[in-house]
Amino acid sequence: MEAVMPPHDETLLYVDDEPLMTDVFRQYMTRRGYRVLTAASGEQALRIMAHEGGMVRLIITDMTMPDMDGEELARRLAEIAPTAPVLIATGHDLAPGEMDLPSNVAEVIRKPYQNRHLAERIREILDHRASGSVA
Repeated sequence: MEAVMPPHDETLLYVDDEPLMTDVFRQYMTRRGYRVLTAASGEQALRIMAHEGGMVRLIITDMTMPDMDGEELARRLAEIAPTAPVLIATGHDLAPGEMDLPSNVAEVIRKPYQNRHLAERIREILDHRASGSVA
């Protein structure tokens, strides 16, 4: 049985155009004490950030979405919420330096991932940002 992580009150924004991925993430992370906001597109994520941006501690986004990819979303988020780190999930093999990512991208994680591994990386990124160091 998986150990239960201690509860946290941070708000996460999960951006993915696949409803199943969004639902699974929301359920998994809510059980761990996070407040989870979800968006089905980059544009919807930007609207949420316009209203909730001060509360969002981390944005997790899929790289490939119909209206804007994760890289473009990260660039736009850097303009409106420069202190909120972004974690990009991708199913593509990307060589280091293949993308010119903005400084708000804390990590690019390879899909498929296990929810437990993603939860651990989220916790590490949040803890590093809170301590003032870079993840």
